[in-house]
Amino acid sequence: ELVQPAVAASSEQAAVFAQLVPAAVAALTNPAVSADGANTPGWRAAEIPAANGHGTARAVAALYGVFAGRGAHGDHRLLSPESAERVREGQGACRDLVLGSGFEHETEVGLGLWLSGPDGSYGPNPRAFGHDGFGGSCGLADPEAGVSLGYVMNRMGPRIANDPRKMALVDALYGAL
Repeated sequence: ELVQPAVAASSEQAAVFAQLVPAAVAALTNPAVSADGANTPGWRAAEIPAANGHGTARAVAALYGVFAGRGAHGDHRLLSPESAERVREGQGACRDLVLGSGFEHETEVGLGLWLSGPDGSYGPNPRAFGHDGFGGSCGLADPEAGVSLGYVMNRMGPRIANDPRKMALVDALYGAL
């Protein structure tokens, strides 16, 4: 079960919402999504692209491991090396109108994933890539380093992206290489 983050003071929450562009406010509050909503059978049974994938940290790491393995996971080839590489073809740097408020900088998106870029959201390799999830979860792949990472939690964090727990794990991963 997901656990809501600590309730922010209304002035703190107001300050966060004041920084959002109208498109972000509309997307994030119409309807408002919370951990309570994500705990329901209806939410878990729904197919909501880019919004309600469910898995263990091991499963997320294995999924990104396919990309870190250039299309292979263990003895199984799931994608051609060319297809695995194509996922991280940059589509141009920009600020996402909804999720961009979670980053302090512009991001470059590949095919459904964010590239680490010069700001290192997914490690020091600018070509590493991943995606952040609801409440602080994330997955990442770095084919050059041959690593993947999956992080999920039940205690939700308030950040849209670059949750401090994620960044500490990314630092620890690369520190161990």
